[in-house]
Amino acid sequence: MKTIVADRAVVLRTYEYGESSVVAVALTRAHGKLRFLAKGARRMSSPLRGVLLAGGVCETVFYYRTDGGLNLLTECGAADIPASSRDGLERLCIFQAGLEIVDRAAVGRDADERLFDIVEAFMRLVPSAVDPWALFFALEIAVLSIAGSFPSLDACSDCGKPLAGARLSVDPASGRVGCVSCGRGSGRTLSAASSAALVRLRRGGLREAGSAPLGGDERREIGGLLHRLFAGHVEGYRLPNALRLCKGVNGQ
Repeated sequence: MKTIVADRAVVLRTYEYGESSVVAVALTRAHGKLRFLAKGARRMSSPLRGVLLAGGVCETVFYYRTDGGLNLLTECGAADIPASSRDGLERLCIFQAGLEIVDRAAVGRDADERLFDIVEAFMRLVPSAVDPWALFFALEIAVLSIAGSFPSLDACSDCGKPLAGARLSVDPASGRVGCVSCGRGSGRTLSAASSAALVRLRRGGLREAGSAPLGGDERREIGGLLHRLFAGHVEGYRLPNALRLCKGVNGQ
């Protein structure tokens, strides 16, 4: 069964289909992650030519297939792509890595407007962020939180004491978070600076994340921890290819 619908979409990736068509994998606000078939989009005469680009935010009209097949795209407004080449290689890599993270974490057609809004906010904040790595980590934390896979940082899982201001010991496999005295030897123990930064990123969200820079050690420790949380809790996860283009992948 097909129903024609309109929805806002973020294009996560595209690939060629047949002789002249394009398939776009996109996160939509109301219908979750979908695959759009843009027939003839590679022809010079097509109104869809050059519109479906990774990182583009656009208004779409399409035939929605309830059986999970390709959704025929009929209209797509000109894509607004927040990041550009003038923003530098590092920011472009982080921008693309964010798309890859969402693509791998979003499950089928499970629509979640929170995830869509977070992704769009991340894309628009990358060019102006003081520290784009902090913004990327905040995105990862938000994605894990929506999936129910980011641990609570409020109290020690073992002794129950509040963790405010304490060094954290995190076990990525179980998601248990403890104070150093309880958690030593089980999981990854963060420095005091990294522990405080992780709490700040979790509580401040994307709007505040990129306003304060992280030190090199903080980037490595937090990046490594988040990578292991994704690897342990998101099926099919692997390190985003875009991060391999950046020097100093910060321990991820």
